[in-house]
Amino acid sequence: GITVVLITHHMNEAEEADRVIVMDDGRIALDGTPKEVFTQVEPLRTMGLTVPDTVDLLDRLRKDGLDVPLDALTVDECAAAITAALAKN
Repeated sequence: GITVVLITHHMNEAEEADRVIVMDDGRIALDGTPKEVFTQVEPLRTMGLTVPDTVDLLDRLRKDGLDVPLDALTVDECAAAITAALAKN
């Protein structure tokens, strides 16, 4: 197999990876799949990083009281999560 190491500050690029490692002051702060890492919205923001647009939208909706998961990375997953949450209400 082939391993590619991509270093980026663009979370929309990082969400395509199999594994994401977030470094903070030379140490590993977060390590996991994109879904595992990007659901950690507040720690990422504290480190000065953004989250993918879909996660940002879901986080805002959650703060406004809609019961949505934060692990939808694609637009289709995000739309399905919002639709399911609205159907519950």
